[in-house]
Amino acid sequence: MLKQFFVVIVSFLVLLSIPWPGSGEQLTILHTNDTHSHLYSFGPLNNYGGIARMSALIKELKQKNGNVLTLHAGDVFVGTFAFNKYLGYAELDIMEELYDAMVLGNHEFDLGIDTLAAVLGGYATGDRPITLPLLLANIDWEKAGEGHPLRSFVQPYRVVDIGGLKVGLFGVVTTDSYNYSEEVNAILTDPYQAAGESAFILRSVENVDIVIAVSHLGKAADVAGLSQVTGIDIIVGGHSHDALFEPLIVNGKIIVQAGEFGKYLGELKLEVNEGNVDLVDYALHPITRRTKIDFTLIRELFKLRLGIYRDPRFGPVYTKRVAWARWNLEERWEEGNPYRDTALGNLVVDAIKAGVQEGGYPVDFALESNGYIGHRIYKGKVVGNDVLRSVPYGYDPESGLGFKIKTVLLAGAQILAGLEYTVSAVEYTDDLSMQASGLTFEYDSSKLPAPLGEFSRLDPASVRINGLPVDPNGLYWVAMNEQLVVLMASLGLVPFWEVETGLLEYNLVRDFMRQLKFLSYTSEGRIIDRAYQD
Repeated sequence: MLKQFFVVIVSFLVLLSIPWPGSGEQLTILHTNDTHSHLYSFGPLNNYGGIARMSALIKELKQKNGNVLTLHAGDVFVGTFAFNKYLGYAELDIMEELYDAMVLGNHEFDLGIDTLAAVLGGYATGDRPITLPLLLANIDWEKAGEGHPLRSFVQPYRVVDIGGLKVGLFGVVTTDSYNYSEEVNAILTDPYQAAGESAFILRSVENVDIVIAVSHLGKAADVAGLSQVTGIDIIVGGHSHDALFEPLIVNGKIIVQAGEFGKYLGELKLEVNEGNVDLVDYALHPITRRTKIDFTLIRELFKLRLGIYRDPRFGPVYTKRVAWARWNLEERWEEGNPYRDTALGNLVVDAIKAGVQEGGYPVDFALESNGYIGHRIYKGKVVGNDVLRSVPYGYDPESGLGFKIKTVLLAGAQILAGLEYTVSAVEYTDDLSMQASGLTFEYDSSKLPAPLGEFSRLDPASVRINGLPVDPNGLYWVAMNEQLVVLMASLGLVPFWEVETGLLEYNLVRDFMRQLKFLSYTSEGRIIDRAYQD
């Protein structure tokens, strides 16, 4: 009797191990986004990120799971001295062993289309071409030029066979014009139309089992726009730097995003069965000191850092102290707080204004966009790479640093119109919002935004320049980075005069920090959103 019972149990266990007809295929998607050249760990005690940790975790999860696809949702470029030295090639070279595909983010285009092609081809650094599959569906190759070298590296979509699944991938990138040069804006097309066309081809021509959109549009656009596109199952997102600890389910699409700077690795487990894609499990794994290290990368990472140290433009930017922060200097405002100036924003604009004055150039006040302030300064020792991470954008080939500063002559009426524009979308993004030194103002985000030239959210009577009401007919010198001048002109707010100072934003912020020695900036109420006042 016992023997018969044993045979029954064994037979039952054997049956459980055999896939039943119609049972679904398992798929695991590992994903990151907006790593921004963070090859090395950062933060207090180097607690966060680092590609050696990310690599170890990716390899571990690939070994643990069966069918694994690893994706990057864009913005590998720009953010640390690793980019300013190697122009993104070093990251992509390491990523080839880890990722199955990535979408080009907006910052991949920061140095222009030709430079991006040169980096991918290895010409910019004297290396072999990059072979990591790159996706981008919303680009007009006829306008770019049919023979453009970038085309040999970029494809609109890709089909990957994983286990018993045929997986379709395509990529789309934001078309917000302020992110790009005129050259790039001219070749980008509607991302939603491109998504629909790619999904249709993958479904009807390639006959894939699942369609994954690798999106660099941002969470708001993924939710409101991309989720409306027929044929998509999964949206692996980036651009808005959102760490989504639970997937969003919108119109049947599963939307995920893994934060910023390699601080997290997303792990999405799915079951695909006869056209149905079901969520099985999801985790957003933190990359910290507790994460194992891939020691096969240590030699290469050491060599890369040594190259930065030996570059006379940079030196020991990862180790030499610039200043000491008494607490974290945040780059984003506190949710629900009416004060919309930030601790780091105040420091940056004060540094610009002081540096321009010391350089002997005219300035009444200074501005910087939240979108161009990259990351908080952590409490404790501040080194050069921390400074660059706070103001990482732009690229000057001679110095290897970022934006240069201009001082421009504007009428008070132009200033008022510009400020109204900068608060027109604060409920969706803070990228356009300003930080200011020598200028204060108030607005109300609960009101509907007004067309350019009209006022709704901004209270013109609240605007003060060095404590005095702004005169619409007066002229004022405003210090800002060179890209902000371009954005302003694109809105029709053309300065009466421009002065090239030649001053680099990084140098101004670094030197200002050195003079202070101890950083104790806070939010002061220079800018107030009345919608959040009691």
